Amino acid sequence: MPLRLLLLCSLLASAAFGSAPQRFRLWMAGQEVGGREIRVTEEGAARRVEILEWSRLVRLGTAIDTEVRQTLTRHEHGRIEITWHLRMGADPMEGTARWSLEDPRRIAHQAQGSALRWIDLPEGALLWPETLEDRLRQAAARQEPVTLAGFSAPLGQATELSLTPSGPAPLPGFPDAVRFRGRSREGAMAGEVELWISPRHGMLKEESSLGGIPVRLQRAELPEGAPSDNGTAFFERTLAPLPAHPFLSWLPEATLRWEGRGSQDLPEDPQQARVGPNRYRVRRAALPTPEEASEPPAQPPFRADEAPFLVHSALLQFRDPAFDGLVARLRPRPGATRWELAQAVTRFVFAWIDDKDFSVGFATALEVARRPKGDCTEHAVLAAALLRRLGVPARGVTGWVAAGRTFGLHLWVEVKLRDRWIPVDPTFDEAPASALHLKLGTSDLGDLGSVGWDTAATQVAEGRWAPDPGWPAVAAPEGERLALPGGGALRLEGGRWRRDGATLTALLGGSQELEAVSRPPLAHLEGATVLEEPAAGRRAWWLPQRQEAYLRLADQRWMRARCRNLAQVHRLLEKLSYVP
Repeated sequence: MPLRLLLLCSLLASAAFGSAPQRFRLWMAGQEVGGREIRVTEEGAARRVEILEWSRLVRLGTAIDTEVRQTLTRHEHGRIEITWHLRMGADPMEGTARWSLEDPRRIAHQAQGSALRWIDLPEGALLWPETLEDRLRQAAARQEPVTLAGFSAPLGQATELSLTPSGPAPLPGFPDAVRFRGRSREGAMAGEVELWISPRHGMLKEESSLGGIPVRLQRAELPEGAPSDNGTAFFERTLAPLPAHPFLSWLPEATLRWEGRGSQDLPEDPQQARVGPNRYRVRRAALPTPEEASEPPAQPPFRADEAPFLVHSALLQFRDPAFDGLVARLRPRPGATRWELAQAVTRFVFAWIDDKDFSVGFATALEVARRPKGDCTEHAVLAAALLRRLGVPARGVTGWVAAGRTFGLHLWVEVKLRDRWIPVDPTFDEAPASALHLKLGTSDLGDLGSVGWDTAATQVAEGRWAPDPGWPAVAAPEGERLALPGGGALRLEGGRWRRDGATLTALLGGSQELEAVSRPPLAHLEGATVLEEPAAGRRAWWLPQRQEAYLRLADQRWMRARCRNLAQVHRLLEKLSYVP
């Protein structure tokens, strides 16, 4: 979710203001992806600045449209009102902010559907765009360093820009341009920037990077510049290939090494531990102890350490009547424990979002409740909202996950049982989540600014994680039996196994390549022929057009098989079993 592309220059949402609108164009990796337009009007004693920002990015062949509208109004005596409208899905996220000279160090901020918050501003914060613009022009005229603090209303976070002049750098049509280098910060996210500023015309061009991908925002009057020869889109750059392993999604643990710029300092917990510089061991969470599994849902008044993860918020609007219907569909068992509810919600959300759609940038839980479509972010916010509605403390986790043979950005959920946070992943119907979840940080999901998605994007695109020294080895087959990493085995009655590197083949009336996978989306199985082995509790979905079958051998034990015909699927279903 590259929100920073739109809000990258929140401090620079200013212009050489005049009666005509000022327009900027936005490029990423040499491709034009969006822009910005700024208009200034006056109505009586009030002065108004309207800022429109938009982008269109392509993720895995699907376009994601994002739009941010902000209106800043300055009244008599310096009072400033801000309204904002952010659309990353079907329903917009909206809110307001108010500031006055009577309380200059705080701003009143309220996102639609959440309580009013008073947010402390950094010392010397400048909220009015024209004041920011004047400071930039003055720095260019004097060629002197400048540091500006501000506030991003859509994210509810402080911003900072610190610049040092590099000297004159004329641009076409702007011979007085001065080049500056420095750093910008929005919340916890910081990065290097270069700006071209005119003493007469203000900010002309800004160049930065998002995860090593060049980003350029410039006045529409400036020439486009040479197109990039790198057509790789942002999202594709954040997907790192992983070495193949026949049981990747079933691995109980693995060690990962960072290969890229800088060092990685990630949080540690029972599932994730630092084992050396830029090396972390990740493992699947242990199942709850009897004491943990029996803990009932929280009841008000909530414990202080759990209260932040049980509240209604702008992203998790579980008090809306739409959630009454979802809870009725979920049909939780009377007296269900926290862990039972966590498992039930994980399964329910996976099935409810039947349209695994990459066109949704970031939707609120309410939008997903009404329109079940989206990717990991939509699964996570809906699951967290339902869990909180049912009294289970839940928080979001940003990081990376192994999906198939790639490692990519991801958002999942943790639930609190006694004194332990246990990860669950509704995107893949995993409770607990699989081992190959690498945590960057957690979020109370209070608003978009708390998610931390852009920080994950920055770190992932500047390097990659790789198994160190490699994936755990698969034991040599012993006749019908194949031991699994971490325990358990596969049994192929009347057949035998062949392993060639990372390729696993079942030899049973022919040969069928097999690979452990996460639960496939329901839409992926549409039109499949369904087979059952009732006595063993196994099922198979045969997709003849792709010559593949999905077999559910046990809970969270799915395999994909390459099969030429239905007879092979029948034999596999009958003879292949998972032995815990």
